[in-house]
Amino acid sequence: MKKLALLLLLTSTLLFSQKKKKFDLDVVANIDAKMTLMTAVGNNSFSKLVRPFFGFGFGGNLMTPINYGVGLDVNFLYSNVIYGEESRYGNIGSPSIISFDFFLTHRDYLSEDFFLEEMAGFTFYRQTNLYIDEKSAKNVNLGSGINLGAKLVYMMTEPQQVFLSAKLNTYKTNIYNENKDIEKFYNQATFISFGLGYRYQF
Repeated sequence: MKKLALLLLLTSTLLFSQKKKKFDLDVVANIDAKMTLMTAVGNNSFSKLVRPFFGFGFGGNLMTPINYGVGLDVNFLYSNVIYGEESRYGNIGSPSIISFDFFLTHRDYLSEDFFLEEMAGFTFYRQTNLYIDEKSAKNVNLGSGINLGAKLVYMMTEPQQVFLSAKLNTYKTNIYNENKDIEKFYNQATFISFGLGYRYQF
């Protein structure tokens, strides 16, 4: 009888430990740094009057065992007005953008070494220009939009990864003009960006 009770106790302990291990929710964190190239498409001031933006960014995400997570990217991007278009751009130059991307993400494993992360979320912008006639004065516009993108990640070692990213961002700010076509030209944009980065997982 004692042997039977001991056997039942060991069996129940083993089953409990297996279930606990199975449902243990370990969240994985990642931080990354990347170089980014961003260009505008369509009929808007960024695509017609401004050169592509280039810069760098930092980010991170938290991923759950069910391969869903949340993340944040911060990008610092710089450009120049196309020569001869300064007056159409408002007699301002040296455009720069700081963007904050908040997103939900999902991970798909493609092989032992590669996986794909899809992203969707909201973006907030701080866009700054310097006045041509007064370099110390700045023109600042705040904007917002949505973002959709993906990262193709290669695992070099257990914690170290490199990735390629592609993202589509919409942009809308608060510039007003009585002519709605002109307002739309300066007020809205669609950006496509590409990134190359390094990520550390812990």
